[in-house]
Amino acid sequence: MAWYYRPFSSTLFQGELSPSDLDAFAEPLPDSQIHPYEKVEKPVINDEDNYSRPQNITKEDQDQFPARDTSLPPADAVAKILPLNQKFAYKMTEDRGVGSDEAISRPRDVITHQQDQEPDTYRLALTRMADDILSLRRHVVNLETENSNLRRNLNMHKDLGRTLLDDVDIDVMTKAEIVDRIVGLKQKLAAETMEIRKLKDRVQQLQNELIRKNDMEKDLLTLQRAHQQQQAVLRKYNEKIAKIKALEETVRQQEKVIEKMERLLEGKLAEATKNAERPSGKTFSKGLYTTLLTENLRLQEELGRSHYCSSPIILQQQSLPQDIYDHSERLSLLAKLEKAQTHIHVLESQLEQSARTWGREKQELNNQLMELEHGFRHLPSPVPRDFQVKTSSDPTTHHKRHQTLDPLP
Repeated sequence: MAWYYRPFSSTLFQGELSPSDLDAFAEPLPDSQIHPYEKVEKPVINDEDNYSRPQNITKEDQDQFPARDTSLPPADAVAKILPLNQKFAYKMTEDRGVGSDEAISRPRDVITHQQDQEPDTYRLALTRMADDILSLRRHVVNLETENSNLRRNLNMHKDLGRTLLDDVDIDVMTKAEIVDRIVGLKQKLAAETMEIRKLKDRVQQLQNELIRKNDMEKDLLTLQRAHQQQQAVLRKYNEKIAKIKALEETVRQQEKVIEKMERLLEGKLAEATKNAERPSGKTFSKGLYTTLLTENLRLQEELGRSHYCSSPIILQQQSLPQDIYDHSERLSLLAKLEKAQTHIHVLESQLEQSARTWGREKQELNNQLMELEHGFRHLPSPVPRDFQVKTSSDPTTHHKRHQTLDPLP
């Protein structure tokens, strides 16, 4: 590829290159006219000419690039393209006084100003020319790189075709054999393409199956975590049920102890009553006896209501016998009646409260177990952990569940 430069006068004060000039430089040359990068000679700058002339110019280059005029530009070339190329006409005044001297000095100032601006003009022209040269060099380097890549690709394709036909001597093959060989290669290529497509489909199916298995694994892990949570909740409920059973057994033992204590207390009271003194009944007055009898009636009515009797016990006031009861028997009866009434009220209240609490807890536990069996998630309701039986200092206040009181003597 040869290098050519424009004459200095053709680029001076012409501004940027026109689109047509750039297209002329950007047009690629045919492959037959492109020389390798190693054979390109560097331009030799000649002081006599304003352009570079290549040293080795072939005949093809001469046909592609015709000879140009190598003569020097005319002497007034710069003056023709200067922007200040104007002709000034000055009118001569009639009088040859001071005005005529000023008119003569004005062209000299203009010429001096033009001479001062001439180096700047040359400098600007040289700068533009250098920019054009650099851009053209960059464009040439890009074209050479592209041509090198194209040649490399072409050689690769040629080598590939030559490799496919290495096993057969092409020189001794006829045209029909070559055609058959090409057809066989095409069929082989089509078969391999079909096999590759099948393999791609198989890979796609395996990927889809792997995705489904991953989703199933995620669902299984979710169900496993839910099952573990349900097992933990069920374990807590079983522990609470075991605690409740232990508390029930403790309550039964306490009831047995209370029953034994009541029997022991009754025996001690009977012994104390027998050992008590028996004063004469004549010492009581009629008013005291009436008061005690009225109190006895009231206590018997309350005792009958506590046992849910249909009709209360009604006693009519009779004449006061002399020897009905002695003083110690009446006092013992009143004491037993009062104690029995107090004991009954306490046992009834405690029994009712315990029955309600137990029924409520049992219903809650049954509901929660049914929800767990049907797969409903439900937060465990608060179950009291400490179920203690309140006891009093008085052993007579202890109760026994479903206990039947002994009849009064």
